[in-house]
Amino acid sequence: MLSKSVRRLFIIPIELNTENKMTNKTDVLEMRFDPNVITHLGIQMYSTLPPVIAELVSNSYDAESEEVNILLNDAGDEKSIIIEDNGHGMSFEEINDKFLVIGRNRRKEEKSEKSKNGKRDVIGKKGIGKLAFFGIASIVEITTIQDYKKTTFLLNWDEMQGQGGDNKVYQPQILDNRKEVSQESGTIIKLKGIKRKTGFSADDLAYSLSTYFQVFNEEDFRCFIYHNDIKKQNPLKVTNELRYKGLEPLVEWSSPWGELNLTTDEYNKSVNYLDKITGKLIATKDETVPERMRGIALFSRGKLVNKYSFYKLSATSFGYSYITGWLNVDFIEDFSKDAISTVRDSLNWELDETKRLEDTLQIMIKKFYNFQKNKREIDKKEKVKKDLGIDLDSWYQTLPKHERELAQKIMKQIINAEGLEWEKAHNLIKFVQDSYQFESFKELASDIGEGNFKEPEKLIQLMKEWQLIEAREFYKLSKVRLETITKFEEYIQSNAREVPTLHNFLTQFPWLLDPRIMSFKDEVTYSKLLKEHFKDDDLEEKDRRIDFLCQNFSGQFFIIELKRPNTVVGTKELLQGIRYVSFIKEKLGNEFGYNIHCYIIAGSQSKIDEVKIMADTYAGRGILYIKPYVNLLQAAKNYHYEFIEKYEKLKPND
Repeated sequence: MLSKSVRRLFIIPIELNTENKMTNKTDVLEMRFDPNVITHLGIQMYSTLPPVIAELVSNSYDAESEEVNILLNDAGDEKSIIIEDNGHGMSFEEINDKFLVIGRNRRKEEKSEKSKNGKRDVIGKKGIGKLAFFGIASIVEITTIQDYKKTTFLLNWDEMQGQGGDNKVYQPQILDNRKEVSQESGTIIKLKGIKRKTGFSADDLAYSLSTYFQVFNEEDFRCFIYHNDIKKQNPLKVTNELRYKGLEPLVEWSSPWGELNLTTDEYNKSVNYLDKITGKLIATKDETVPERMRGIALFSRGKLVNKYSFYKLSATSFGYSYITGWLNVDFIEDFSKDAISTVRDSLNWELDETKRLEDTLQIMIKKFYNFQKNKREIDKKEKVKKDLGIDLDSWYQTLPKHERELAQKIMKQIINAEGLEWEKAHNLIKFVQDSYQFESFKELASDIGEGNFKEPEKLIQLMKEWQLIEAREFYKLSKVRLETITKFEEYIQSNAREVPTLHNFLTQFPWLLDPRIMSFKDEVTYSKLLKEHFKDDDLEEKDRRIDFLCQNFSGQFFIIELKRPNTVVGTKELLQGIRYVSFIKEKLGNEFGYNIHCYIIAGSQSKIDEVKIMADTYAGRGILYIKPYVNLLQAAKNYHYEFIEKYEKLKPND
């Protein structure tokens, strides 16, 4: 149901002669409108380039166009975007009676789900997508041809806003009025007054469009993008497959979904919709799916109606990060109520019909997840055999029956450990097999077998702590590291400068920050982005940047911000840390996910109540922590003293 403000929008046709002088009521385009509606439905809903272009491509598709050309121009001072198609175009009367009527439901009004010649099922429905161009442009020039007659007119948002009254009347400027031309039909939309400050990317737009539609592989519909290429010599073709470019599949399921093997209960829950659903489920082989594409996207009539999602499944397991795909659910168009949201990124899941659809999707995804997980285990066992020469199944048979089950359980956990690098998995498998001959290891193995290790680092840690394995090596390492800790303590006591003294020292010995650090990135890696975002003029100190980005075994990323040892952390330092976290999430979220935290290493925390409240709040949310140098030193000492003490107890008496 459209709001009252939307329903107030309608066209009053008025006529001008071909010289654009007022004569009768057939030659002027006139609109009565509430500008707030255009603000809400155009500017606010379509504030970025891809959804705007997607709406215009939808219009071209519904006009039975066979080809759409998108020209991105940012070479000069003024940016512009041109969208051309060879569809039916519009007559002067259709512009007035259809195009300029905001909120017109074409399917209801025309009592048809088909395009003009019955060639296609129409995508457009709500009649508000035509406002999309005001989200990125202030001036729109529309040229449309039908039956060899061309009409060109301008829509100017600033002029619309400048007129008084609640129910505004706007007359678009007519440049061509039914001018006879040699072309039979088509439409050109030119967007000017582009609000975007950055340049265009044809590749990015092509990818985005491929995520909005499932129509680009049809024989009679093609879409090309040109970037500063007026002569159209270097076309970039948009295809459905672009959104999955670079992803190597491990498993693919396609309709009619014969692999599901449903139980009776699952069948009863999904029987209404399963046979109507087409598409593909994909599990990638080695690389995880980019976060924006994890889950299953839904399309109706070739256009996105629900972005990638797992549909309320508790998809916390790392294995879900390998899953993507798309499904056609055209039958939702026949639901008793409109289930498609205005922005077409999520269905209304509160309807009885969509709840049943949700049940069906959950069943399909869970079945697919388990299938690809088992497939991954089989492939890894084959890889172990190839790389290590270990046939696990044959090895199991060499063990006594009472030990065999435990060995299988341990190896299965290692093979299926999500997020565990394959090189580390290899080492663990070889380690377990070599160590299984020792009775003392079998006691440890029993503890491992009883656990449920969702995080591989826990399994690794248990093995490292086995009382005899590499005890001497840890002892030697700890002795050397304690000497390093002593040197670092001297720097702290002398209030050494964080740059370069402390920074360089920690670059050489990053384990001082956390012995569990798996990877370490110095500030240089991100200096360009940081300098673009945090201008020198905005900072009290020149060249203040994130000092370190570290990753531990659990996949958590930590921003390490160093201060001088006598620094007292206040609100300024806290806010700077929060800005860094926000920046990394925004700029590097696809690479690191969103599990990012910040540590401020300093002398102490201010005792002011405001600072304490802020610090406690950030720490409670897992965003930012203050870590005094004295605590850092003590933690490093304690960690290594534990290994020394353990070995002192275990080593044989001389």
